[in-house]
Amino acid sequence: MADWMLYLLKVSSFHAVLVLFYLLFLRRLTFYQFNRWFLVGGLLMSFVLPVIQVHNEPVQKANQEFVEMIGPGLIAEPIVMATPLETSSFQVNWYAMTILFYALGVFLLFQRYVTNYLKIRKFKYGYELINRIGAVEVFRTPFAQPFSFFKAVFIPAKVEKAHELDLVMSHELRHVEFGHSYDRMLVDFMIVLLWFNPFIYLLRKCLIEVHEYQVDAAVAVTPQSKIAYQMSLVSLAGGGFSGPVSFFNFSTIKRRIQMMNRNKSNKMSLVSLALLIPTLFGLVVLFSFEMKAPEASMSDVIELPRKVVMTVQAGEKPSILPIRSDGSFRISSSFGMRTDPFSKERKMHHGMDFAGKTGTEIIASADGEVVKVENQPNGYGKYIVVKHDDTYRTKYAQLSEQLVKVGDQVKKGQVIGEMGSSGRSTAPHLHYEVIENGKYVDPKLFIKNYKFSSLSEEMKKSEAIARAQQEQKETIERQAVVAKMSEAERKQFEANQAQLLAKEEQMRAKELALIESQEQNKLNQAQLEQRERQARAQAEQLRKQELQNLKELPEIIEIPPTEEIAEIREEEPAAPIEVEVPVEVEAEVERELPEIVEVQVGHILIDDQEHRLEEIPVQKDKNKSKNKNKSKEKKKDN
Repeated sequence: MADWMLYLLKVSSFHAVLVLFYLLFLRRLTFYQFNRWFLVGGLLMSFVLPVIQVHNEPVQKANQEFVEMIGPGLIAEPIVMATPLETSSFQVNWYAMTILFYALGVFLLFQRYVTNYLKIRKFKYGYELINRIGAVEVFRTPFAQPFSFFKAVFIPAKVEKAHELDLVMSHELRHVEFGHSYDRMLVDFMIVLLWFNPFIYLLRKCLIEVHEYQVDAAVAVTPQSKIAYQMSLVSLAGGGFSGPVSFFNFSTIKRRIQMMNRNKSNKMSLVSLALLIPTLFGLVVLFSFEMKAPEASMSDVIELPRKVVMTVQAGEKPSILPIRSDGSFRISSSFGMRTDPFSKERKMHHGMDFAGKTGTEIIASADGEVVKVENQPNGYGKYIVVKHDDTYRTKYAQLSEQLVKVGDQVKKGQVIGEMGSSGRSTAPHLHYEVIENGKYVDPKLFIKNYKFSSLSEEMKKSEAIARAQQEQKETIERQAVVAKMSEAERKQFEANQAQLLAKEEQMRAKELALIESQEQNKLNQAQLEQRERQARAQAEQLRKQELQNLKELPEIIEIPPTEEIAEIREEEPAAPIEVEVPVEVEAEVERELPEIVEVQVGHILIDDQEHRLEEIPVQKDKNKSKNKNKSKEKKKDN
């Protein structure tokens, strides 16, 4: 129940931020529909935002430091009072009283919420139905004010015959059209849950105000209608029915008239919404802190401390390996960025991990005082925090046993716990951290009795030793099992081992063959690509040769038609032109000329003498002409 109350307080904080932002930046704007959805959406989002948890390293680090600062580690010792307190037999449980008081308020307001709803529903059966406008029913009531509720409109008898009836009906029908009753029912139900929050009542008032602004803007469109509508507001001013309904008028008539006469706002005014994003994000980060404190009973509260004395001795900074050097271990992870073994993401590792056997002794790296002994099953597991002085602290996590308690004074080299895997871990190890002035530093810089020559080589060496030890252990176990077998069982065991070795050899041979086939495929692919390149080069060379041959061909002479020949005859005689024609072209012309030249009656000048050409009938053949045309096109192409 305590978590539920804390959640409601977070919701109330978000309501306060949203309402204050609306009053400062959005209330004077004429974006009524936007303002309405801002208030309703903010009301609902306030129940979602407190659930969001920011799990990143800066927040967790700040959370941890903050908890350590105000946690029980500040008190050096559990102390009792010098004189006992005189207590009465009757004790008040204030926590239970708070829960009871809240529940009583919820019960009363919920009863009122249901009563108002049922009362308005009964109006539909108790008052006369005077009109129907589509799905909307209009009823006559004895109340002083008209109002609407979902698909029902209630009109007073005195307004029914007044000249303002049309404006009143238009106003109430707009409320029904915009669905304002849903907003009222929602916000009234939120008031039942958050009746102790004063900002929820202010939010409801702002939402009702926006409803009226929205309806006023929809009804009073023209200047003439604005004047008549404003006069109606003044004449019908008064109280109304108490409940989740939409009234024709509201107590802030002056503000409504001012908003009707205000010029439309510029959309650039909504730039102020950018300020809301960092504010909400800051609240989300703030509420992401998980304050876990040890549970205290009533007796612990009554036993007040006699004195609060910090008895931390003057310590020294950490300087030795936090694990027994005679124990077998290896460094499995160092300080810095690494790949998380669970999420597979790159994250910061704030310490060093020493992998070893469960039960390996863990020692304090310097003198100091134990300030925290806790258990986090989903995190550090069982861990110990030692404060050495005002500058340095060390943390020893993932322990299987904690051998000290809060307030113990420890010496350098003293055993304080045993290695294990009690938290979020994949194998037994020690997670060791060094904190200097509240900041995580590399523990390797403070270990003086161990040489970190090459961490990677050391890790490889440790892994090789671990593998050799594992193989030796398996060999000894196998020899012990074989020694207990009979002669037949031993022979069968050896045969099985030989079969396993043969299968392993076959698997290795298949792997080698596969690797060789892959290499051969790569070689064949390379040869194929080389052949393709050579083929492309040869094709390019042939294309260039063809272009060169085309350039060396003789030019084709165009023979002018008969009309141009006649014009040439009328001109002065000219010296004959000798043209060298290749033998192949001349033979082709002699063969094709009777078929492709149709000669009419005319004159032609040959060797300075005029000769008459008689008309030669030429039989036209369609198929032959087509073939001639095709041959002409081929010649042109050549």
